Amino acid sequence: MKRIITLLAVALTATLSFGQTVVFQSDLSSWSAGDPTDFFGPVNSISSDSVTEVSIGAMHGTSFANVKNAASGHRRLTTQAFAVAPNEKYVISMYVAGTAGDLRVRCYDVSNLAYVGGYTSYQTISGGALTVYTDTITTPATCYSMSYILSMRNLPILGIGIDSIVITGAAPVAPPALSYSVKTIRDIQFTTDFSGDSPLIDTLVETTGIVTGTGNTGYFIQTSSAAWEGVYVVDGTNTPNRGDEITVQGKVREGFSNTEIIAIDTMIVVSTGNVVPTPIAVTTDSAVLEKYEGVLVKVSAAICTDTVQSFGEWFITNPTLNRLMVDDLLLSTPYNPVLNQGYDVTGIMYYSFGNFKIEPRDSTDIVQSLLVSVEENSNELNLMVYPNPVDEMFTISGVNLERADIYTATGKLVKSVSLNTVNTIDVSELSNGVYVVRVISGKNVGVSRFVKQ
Repeated sequence: MKRIITLLAVALTATLSFGQTVVFQSDLSSWSAGDPTDFFGPVNSISSDSVTEVSIGAMHGTSFANVKNAASGHRRLTTQAFAVAPNEKYVISMYVAGTAGDLRVRCYDVSNLAYVGGYTSYQTISGGALTVYTDTITTPATCYSMSYILSMRNLPILGIGIDSIVITGAAPVAPPALSYSVKTIRDIQFTTDFSGDSPLIDTLVETTGIVTGTGNTGYFIQTSSAAWEGVYVVDGTNTPNRGDEITVQGKVREGFSNTEIIAIDTMIVVSTGNVVPTPIAVTTDSAVLEKYEGVLVKVSAAICTDTVQSFGEWFITNPTLNRLMVDDLLLSTPYNPVLNQGYDVTGIMYYSFGNFKIEPRDSTDIVQSLLVSVEENSNELNLMVYPNPVDEMFTISGVNLERADIYTATGKLVKSVSLNTVNTIDVSELSNGVYVVRVISGKNVGVSRFVKQ
């Protein structure tokens, strides 16, 4: 049951906590580096510059928080994790004031790294009157630590004020001692199930591997250069280095169909400076298989076919094959690809939002091979290459053409011929694949691409 009620008496907070334990309390008077110290918890998404300290008019303590988010999309302001007891009901109370904006709430189970239920309906903050917002939650059966979420949108320049959050209920309970089963990464990953789900979902495991790549939310570990031998570890606390051999204890889950280890209880560095497993050579087709999830791979001689930069994602394609998404999960800044550029891409296979993705670990994992843009002075030559794809012969036509050089997608020169106005070239001896033809006429150069099949 959720409700917003007009403030009638300041004694309400004390009434709510009578006979109960206060498991979280903040009057938003403690701030550090511009952020309230009790907030910006595990799944926070609002920026620091949207939450400011106000030192005049606080209901309790010396300050309250003014929160802004003028966008129609929501942003989350979350509390730091606090201890709770499983299967218990808790009551939340906080002061809210503002002239406009929408507020809803939800909880996050820190013990199991999972959201609890759905969001409440948005409540509209209006009129500027001070109100008390109350909420009740029941903790999941295995939840011993929780974070409270305030989801806000349509907040104008003035934003809304939040003060004196109190959460009361049963006294926290220490989680029971956990028992972990020693498993190999292959034990965790290998499956014959069509879904690709791990056979050890929700199992507490201990496993060991060499760190192949690290990011802001976790790291990948792998045991050898083979299928089924890599896995992603979701860990916002520990920061091992690439080449560290580590042992982790945690729980197996399918995070949006990506097999991963979460809720890390222990991470031990066994040794450092180890050789990382050699990337497995794959194509843009063969990479998108369940067996390579979490495994370090390399795609060679692929062409950038789409430079769409939404969320740092772009696409590469091997000759006549399906395209593969390249993502920036492990990169400090997104990579800016060149359309029709040839690339060798090394990275770790990952699955999210319905797509297999190759995740380069740094800029050295993305290597340009050969520029295959069709725009380099091609207009001046009236350059045409047909048919395309090519079986045995193709024709180049244009103005004052002098010479054509044919390269593989990796930049190796395989054929050079003299040209006239219209020219038929025999490429029957070439292997199937993508080739680049570079046509020269004086100072003009035209570049095009063809597929030999």
